[in-house]
Formats: sequence, structure tokens, C-alpha cells
Amino acid sequence: MLTLPESYGDNRGKGYRGELEIEIRDRHGRVLDQIRENNIIKIYAKEILAHQIPYSKVWDPDADSGNGGWVSSGIDVDEEFAPKYILFGASFDEDGVALDSSDTRFYTPDPLTGLNIPRTLGPGAEFDGSLINPIPISEPTRALKRIERIYFEPSYQPAGTPLLQDDVRAINNVMVLETTLRADEYNGLGTSESDYFTITEAALVGGKALGSDVGACECLPDVLFREGHTDGTPLAALLAGTDVVNIDSSEAAYVDVIKEGDQVKIVGLTTDGEGSDTLDQVSQFYLVTEKDVGSLSLRLDRAPTDSEGSPLTGTVGIYREGLRIFSHRILSNPVKKASEIVLVVRWRIIWA
Repeated sequence: MLTLPESYGDNRGKGYRGELEIEIRDRHGRVLDQIRENNIIKIYAKEILAHQIPYSKVWDPDADSGNGGWVSSGIDVDEEFAPKYILFGASFDEDGVALDSSDTRFYTPDPLTGLNIPRTLGPGAEFDGSLINPIPISEPTRALKRIERIYFEPSYQPAGTPLLQDDVRAINNVMVLETTLRADEYNGLGTSESDYFTITEAALVGGKALGSDVGACECLPDVLFREGHTDGTPLAALLAGTDVVNIDSSEAAYVDVIKEGDQVKIVGLTTDGEGSDTLDQVSQFYLVTEKDVGSLSLRLDRAPTDSEGSPLTGTVGIYREGLRIFSHRILSNPVKKASEIVLVVRWRIIWA
């Protein structure tokens, strides 16, 4: 059994964790400052392992007329589960004015020191499954930030019997995912210094591979990964008060948009492309535990209910949610972006 214990806090304990590093440079490449913060990796990172380790085929001794051969394993080795993006959020109000660490969505005063400290993030699909206040996408100056470099760093383990021999060996068990916010990127919603983004949160994200053809839009990142109709509206589905959802027969052309293992979002059928009608649910997000290819019926991990616990019934809308946040961090030290500043962002996953 492969055990991946999680750990919080400092580097002394072994565990399955992450580390966020932001290197602040001037436009000439000189390093001005460096920020490093430990961070736990969410359960979705285990989902990467679950979908990437198995081979897509297994050996069948009876295949090829009894000679044996490789056949489909039934495991969907889907690279969509791999992390591809680092998304950012910032503290700005509805007028685009930066709020910095005084933004109560991100920070709360420490009762002892009076300083603003990051709020605690929960383990679930908070903030509508996205970031607290994600920076809207507008290519190229506010691009969807894709991971631009992947490499490995070594840690050192005993080469002989632990505690008895002094010799050690390097093991490449630290994976680094890197992207760079260039001098002309993420400089705010306006042109004055007060408009520059104060980056207060970052998230390591998986999802489908989106190229440069995303184009210019003022949409939020999670909207790009939400799937329903091509016009952005949800698929029609019927709830009967149980954990079974039946997609309407009129949606036959979209029957396999949602697959077993997907996360889905249930909304009001008349909702807009933002999926903002919550139907008074505590959480709109569900895991599809059973769905056959070509079937209009699927089973969720729980029966959809409203905030009072009453089962939802009738016709609703359903989306496939393709944004998967593996790790999410509110920065202890918010970083101010400006046209003279380059930020090199590295997300480390430490396989202890």
C-alpha cells in the first residue's frame, strides 16, 4: 500500500505537502526579494496519482486466440487531472481599487499583535469552487497563467541503514512547477500605481489544456473549465429527491460530457453562464460515483438538498466542473505587482 501522510507546519515532519515560492525581480532580472510559504496539498493531488500511475492496458492471457495480449484496463488515464496552471487572486474592490492586506475576504486582525493574518481556508469547494477573488482573464496582459517549466530537485536520504551510517544519497522527490508573471502582465485594471494588483492568493490548478486561442475575455478562470452547452448554459436534468440524476433526453448530444469520476455543479435551469443560481444549496458541487458511457443517468456521492436539508426535486441545470484546485494559499505577505516587477512563481510538491 502506498501511504501519503499529510502534514502541516514546518519542514521537520515527513508528509505530502507543497511549498509556494515567489521570487520578485526587477525587469533586468535582479532578485529583489524571495517569499516561501509551506502549504498542504489538497485531496485532488491524490487524484492525480490515482489517474496517472495505472497503465491504460492490462495483460489478458486469453487474448489473441489464447496467446495473450494487452487489452484496455478500463482506467481512464486522463491528463486533464494533471496540474497545468497557477491562478492568482488579488485584493481589489468593485471599482478595481487595490485593498492590500486590509481586505477582510483574505485577512483578519490577530487579537494579540493587531497585524492582519491570513484567514483559514477550509477543505471543501469554497468560493464557488474557485478562488476568493480571482483576477479576471484578459489576454495577453492578464493571461491564463499556464505552467511554463517543470523540473525536479533532490532531497537527501540515508544510503545505508538509517541512523547507523553517515552516507546519504540524493533522491529527486521534489517536483517544481514554475510560471512567470512578466513585466507587462498582471499590472492591474487601470494604469495608475494604485491600480496595480496586490496578489493575495495563488492556486495550483488542473483542468483541460487550453491554448492561446482562449483569446481576450473578462471572464473568471473557472468559467473556461465549466462544461455544459456550447453557449455556456447548463444541461437540463431531473432530480427526484435521491442521489440519482437523470439528464433530460433532449440533451442526448451531450450525453458523455459528464463522466464517472467528474465533479459536477447543480444550478437553477434558468441560470446564466456563470452558474450563479445556487438553489439554496450549502454546496453546489457533487462527485459522480457511477455513470455508464452513453447513459443519461448518473449517481452522485449524495442526494442534492437545500440549506434546510430538504431534497431537491424537479428540473435543474447541471455542469461538469473541470477546474480542479490541488492547492490554494492566501499569502502571508501580499505581493504588489507593477510594470517594473517580474514575479517568478514556483510551486513545489514534496514527495516525502
